[in-house]
Amino acid sequence: MPSLLPPSRRHASLVLAAALILTAGCRGKHSRTTVENEEPPEGGPRMASALKMNDPDAPAQLIKGFYGVESGTWRWTAKNFTAILRPPLTAAQRGATLTFAISIPDVVIQRLSNVTLTASSGTTKLKSETYSKPGSYTFSADVPPDLLIKDAITLDFALDKAIPPGSTDSRELGIIAIAIGLEAK
Repeated sequence: MPSLLPPSRRHASLVLAAALILTAGCRGKHSRTTVENEEPPEGGPRMASALKMNDPDAPAQLIKGFYGVESGTWRWTAKNFTAILRPPLTAAQRGATLTFAISIPDVVIQRLSNVTLTASSGTTKLKSETYSKPGSYTFSADVPPDLLIKDAITLDFALDKAIPPGSTDSRELGIIAIAIGLEAK
């Protein structure tokens, strides 16, 4: 049976009917459930215990001294750089091991002869290591439990020297960072 309403009124009637059906819903009493999780209040990504430098969420935890991703996997650092990581479960009781996958480019050794990397957290020095040959390395250091009792640990890194900005690259260049993480003992 054809409708007696003009097309514009027929459309308005259908929209009104759909709105009434959608808002009618269940009107019973329901209890509210609070869900607690580790997500930050802003709704962003959860802080990680380990990061690959090409992770799209990594910049939120690379506080200073890290440059943009290059070749899709790594980043140059400056002379001083800082990252923040979430301590792994049980690390506050037993401590953790910091692992930092790095590369010392040939150009750094040619220009600087060697470079010393020092890691610390606050006033606590974790470890220093000197590199005098180009190549890939894993810098590792013990992190005592008392540094891991909070929701995050700030890790400060310092190189004793870096390649100063020049005509071919305006950045201060330290080492190449590939991945960083904390592993519970």
